Amino acid sequence: MVDQLALRGLSVRGPSHDLVERMASTGAPVPHSLIADLGLAGARHDVVSAALAELQDSGEFDLVVFVIGSSARLNPELAVQALAERGRHAVPVVGFALPEAPDAAALLASSGVPAFRTPESCADAVAAAFSRRSATVVPERVTGPPAGAPELLDEQASAEVLAGVGVPMLPAVVIKTASLDDDVALTFGFPVVVKALSDQLAHKTDAGGVVLDVTDQDGLRRAARRIIDDVATKADVVVDRVLVQPMASAGVGEVLIGYRRTVDVGPVVVLSTGGVTAEIYDDTAVRLAPVDHATAREMIAEVRGSKVLAGYRGAPAGDLDALADAIVALSRLTVEQPSVIEAEANPVCVHTCGVIALDALVRRASPTRPA
Repeated sequence: MVDQLALRGLSVRGPSHDLVERMASTGAPVPHSLIADLGLAGARHDVVSAALAELQDSGEFDLVVFVIGSSARLNPELAVQALAERGRHAVPVVGFALPEAPDAAALLASSGVPAFRTPESCADAVAAAFSRRSATVVPERVTGPPAGAPELLDEQASAEVLAGVGVPMLPAVVIKTASLDDDVALTFGFPVVVKALSDQLAHKTDAGGVVLDVTDQDGLRRAARRIIDDVATKADVVVDRVLVQPMASAGVGEVLIGYRRTVDVGPVVVLSTGGVTAEIYDDTAVRLAPVDHATAREMIAEVRGSKVLAGYRGAPAGDLDALADAIVALSRLTVEQPSVIEAEANPVCVHTCGVIALDALVRRASPTRPA
């Protein structure tokens, strides 16, 4: 058990000399080592109860792992019962029985003491618990996916949802394809990117729905007509509008910020490496939503690919505080837009000052209509 905990980065500490002496004075003598070994006396209710009381009240530990021997199976009213009585303490205690003792595990679980069948599963759970330092409070009404069939919003509508909770979005102009012969009034200059705008296209690039580096009005019209033809051929989707945005630099680097409401877990927010290859790499950080700024910074530190954003090998550093703010903003969907089932901003370009999302995707529950 010590090995498994240490392998997961947890600091295993034995009781101090003073604590060893106090334990001995209560009838629970242990050697001074990483393991407080009660020996055969560990099968006695009074010894286990006294030992746990001293360990939990000492202020020296964040958690106590109690490994129970054969008495867990043969005489659960002894050590197991004593352990079960300590389950509501401010310093948590968890149990692992060897050999396996299903009845003892059930007793512990019902008393608020997590019980495990293997040292690996116990260490995994303890490590996961201590990797999360901030509490997340999610209103009960948004713990699962909302009712109603999901509907995909087009990119512009998706961007408006994300901008509404505070995610910085790239400016855009929507053009109807029926008016392509007219010059388009842009609020920004060339070069631009032209995209298909449709609620039937979750991934525009795969369908030929994106043209980059368009430099003038004629090029914009050609790009739009090319998109109409390509999307009709590759995706069998009729495009009647296109989205025009200014070309933006990748800055220091790109990330993906995602949000999802799940049946089993509830709302979560995800950070990963960004761009069109984001799904290839298993490089993500996940938290229950909503999150605060400190938790968002923890997520950034967990993603291996984000190290380039901190100024890798003398390169300029990205604005990680602004990135954390964007993660926090997206995670607020759970309380500000409870109808949203899934959302994604990808890529989000991180600059030396600020961040900007270049693309957005939102799925939400369609409003239920009266019969």
